[in-house]
Amino acid sequence: MFNIIKMVSVVTVISGVVSLLLISKARSRLSAGSIRKYMDYFSICLAFILTFSIWQTARSILGISIDVEGLSTYPEYIFIIFAYIAFVVASFMVLKISEEFGFKDDGKRIVQIINEKSLTIKQARKTARQKNK
Repeated sequence: MFNIIKMVSVVTVISGVVSLLLISKARSRLSAGSIRKYMDYFSICLAFILTFSIWQTARSILGISIDVEGLSTYPEYIFIIFAYIAFVVASFMVLKISEEFGFKDDGKRIVQIINEKSLTIKQARKTARQKNK
């Protein structure tokens, strides 16, 4: 059972590295802008979580037991704290992107115009039919 935990830890680290490589490749294809900036913040979040996973995997493989009062426990907390801070910043960036690209209010106005035009077309057809009778 203990070897399975080590194997899962290693697979987790490899998945994190692959994810960072894919994000880097995708980022290089984007021009400067808010989506690229968001990917930067997302990469930072992922890097902190990956660092945490590497730390945990190394501890697991090396068999290092750490009690709560040990000094070596603090890096774990630091990695996770920075990851959460980076997630907050990334979430803020998503909010800004939604403001930049979102057009919910414009969409409502477009639907209203389409409905008005549709009603006008229906009335015109009805009038044309009545004239043809």
